[in-house]
Amino acid sequence: MSRVPAVEREGVLGGLTYQSAVNWFRFLADEAYFEGDALKYSEYMSRADRMEDSPTGSIHSKDLEEAIKKWASKKSNES
Repeated sequence: MSRVPAVEREGVLGGLTYQSAVNWFRFLADEAYFEGDALKYSEYMSRADRMEDSPTGSIHSKDLEEAIKKWASKKSNES
């Protein structure tokens, strides 16, 4: 399992910063790879690659927020 990335939000609307989103998409891709889910791996890596070359900004993604909540609850249950 990879190290869970930090959640970094921009100050005005509370969206994830692009860099934080890229880190999360790469993390989720790694996890999908270890679980043998090639489709999710490809989807997450594709989203990370597209965003990495984007200008700075923020993103509001329901799917990504749900994945972050899943990992946050998983991390707190392990403690």
